[in-house]
Amino acid sequence: MKKDVLHPEIRKAVARIPRIPFQHRWMLPLSKFLYNVAASTKLPHGVSVSTETLNGVDTLIFEPSKGLSQGSILWMFGGGHWAGKAEHLNATAGSVANELGVRIYVPKYRLAPVHPFPANLDDCHTVWTWLVQNVENGEVDVSRIALAGNSAGGGLAAALAQRIRDEGETQPVAQCLFYPMLDDRTAADRSLDQTNHFIWNNKANYEAWRAYLSPNLPGADHLPSYASPARQVDLTGLPPTWIGICEVDLFCAENEDYAQRLAEAGVMCRVHRVDGSPHAFEVIQPSAELAVSFRQSAIEFLRSFVSA
Repeated sequence: MKKDVLHPEIRKAVARIPRIPFQHRWMLPLSKFLYNVAASTKLPHGVSVSTETLNGVDTLIFEPSKGLSQGSILWMFGGGHWAGKAEHLNATAGSVANELGVRIYVPKYRLAPVHPFPANLDDCHTVWTWLVQNVENGEVDVSRIALAGNSAGGGLAAALAQRIRDEGETQPVAQCLFYPMLDDRTAADRSLDQTNHFIWNNKANYEAWRAYLSPNLPGADHLPSYASPARQVDLTGLPPTWIGICEVDLFCAENEDYAQRLAEAGVMCRVHRVDGSPHAFEVIQPSAELAVSFRQSAIEFLRSFVSA
């Protein structure tokens, strides 16, 4: 994929990003190290962050210094299910906490291949359960808890929403999905290997899904429920959804399909699609107008559900 397909506002910044060799399994330790360094972000002024163990899961809690309400967001970090860490959301979670006056909880979930599915989903569900159980102490308003996630974290948020719905628990008020990793069948389409997408290509995608789904393979006839959220047949009853879609992202087609299916199922779904943008572009060039409007669209969506 040539850099000419990128929007001029972000072209140079994206083109400078080195390709991390996730597609080589033997280089996974190095790839994870490089990703974790490259994806680090700074905590904005006016927000504090602490680590607490919630029902056995270490969780970062972002809290604004002013205007704290009882709304909250359970936010999942990205990294293909096998890399990444909660601290990568310092900038995003910190700015959203400040702007909306809410606490944001980011579980330090377990990673594949050491801990394949459903380990990370179980960790996120455990923190969700803690949030719901703490309604009585006045710290959390159960009617204003949203889910959010970036990339693989967006896929986790989608899977968690499905699981919560099916288990008949207290439901999230909304879900906010940034370019979510939803469908293993994308990885199984090896013709996509020929298009070397920026930031995250299909060779890396295949290896990530392979590690996550073990012992199953991407594209298998049958997978456990919630392992690949796009495979969920029934999408009715899911919470109102915002999906941020990047035009030149590997996940563009699966994201558009999921948004369309949500709408057809009667779920309110707001789509913000950015032409000429690759995966995670707003993290790479946060000051770009494209990035600012992208984040603001998500924030305004969340504001209508979690703010006082």
